[in-house]
Amino acid sequence: MAGTKQKKRILVVDDEKNFLEVTNTVLSSAGYETHATSDATNILKVVRKVMPDLIILDVIMPKVDGFLVKTELNKNPATAGIPVIFLTVKHEIPERVKGFNLGADDYIVKPFNAEELLARIDAILNKKSFYEKLSMTDALTDLYNIRFFKRQFTLFFNTAKRYKKVFSLAIMDIDDFKNINDTQGHAAGDFILIKFASIARQTLRESDVLMRYGGDEFIVIMPETNNKQAAGAITRLKNIIKNKMFMFHDTEPGLTFSISAGIATYNSNLTNESQMFNLADQRLYEDKMKK
Repeated sequence: MAGTKQKKRILVVDDEKNFLEVTNTVLSSAGYETHATSDATNILKVVRKVMPDLIILDVIMPKVDGFLVKTELNKNPATAGIPVIFLTVKHEIPERVKGFNLGADDYIVKPFNAEELLARIDAILNKKSFYEKLSMTDALTDLYNIRFFKRQFTLFFNTAKRYKKVFSLAIMDIDDFKNINDTQGHAAGDFILIKFASIARQTLRESDVLMRYGGDEFIVIMPETNNKQAAGAITRLKNIIKNKMFMFHDTEPGLTFSISAGIATYNSNLTNESQMFNLADQRLYEDKMKK
């Protein structure tokens, strides 16, 4: 699958500043992108901003303890599935049981061994990646699916907004796809979807994140790409597809198809992901009306 190779993001929540510094050093040295906060009172806002792959959460903190933080995370569908490792100075079994009952993935007692902490993090993230691949992959095309798109789009948009980075979003669909299904059968339709996915994967850059949105619609997120560059990439893809004939079960003269696409590029006037998505969707409609 086409996609970007990004550092795993870990959020450390602890009221001890010295501990945050030490943990940040350990995690950064191991190749993780580390974020830290000593204030857990507004944890949901921090988590939405960081979108971490894992949270290391101290149990004993002033104002709000780690168990209450995890309870708040569990209430929100967007944060409930983020793995959590509890940190505590307490050794009591009831404390551990309480944490696991809240859905904690692991429990480490302070002071911890750095090598052990990294091993536990790796184990949790590897397990998470395995199940995410199963749940976020389209079975037909082997591309990422809509669940993965929603997560990645939020991450790219927030990063662009925070660091003033540019990226483009293209929504594509196959022209007259219903007619292919109606006249050639659904097997032919599936064949075209697989062929398109394969060509798009080979044509687009490795850093571009290609996904099947649903039906005959596909989406690609193009990092560090302005509108002109994105338009050039989509035009190349269109031309490759338009000039090809695909043999399906030795059919003569073969199957042909074309695509329509709409592109939106991030700019500071866009306040949320929906605006950018709707802009690309509108441009897809306009491109389709030209045909």
